[in-house]
Amino acid sequence: MSDKYPTFNESQWRMAQQAVLDEYAEYISELQSKGVDYTVKNARQLLIYQDLLSEWKNHRLPTVISDLEANPFALTIFTDLKKTKTSHLLQRGYEHITNWPDFNPTPLTLWLELEEDMNI
Repeated sequence: MSDKYPTFNESQWRMAQQAVLDEYAEYISELQSKGVDYTVKNARQLLIYQDLLSEWKNHRLPTVISDLEANPFALTIFTDLKKTKTSHLLQRGYEHITNWPDFNPTPLTLWLELEEDMNI
């Protein structure tokens, strides 16, 4: 199996970064429109989105590229852009994480995760 990954130029990475930010903004709009109860019920999804988004949002583009250019999951954003012109990366990441055997989004787990995130 080869470790060779496709290469993308800076413009493509900029579009990918913006697509991920747009996917998150759309999710936030959905939460706002559906109200507080819905948001609380889906708080774990929001946290996972924020964790996945942090790599795309909090760095300058060259850092994003160097961090993610050999990440097969992150590179699936380019398939999204080719097929649908929008990002589904955050949703796909959430679905993947919820399939982990130790995923347990109970209120206690949620509070522990929030505390852990705060400590980081």
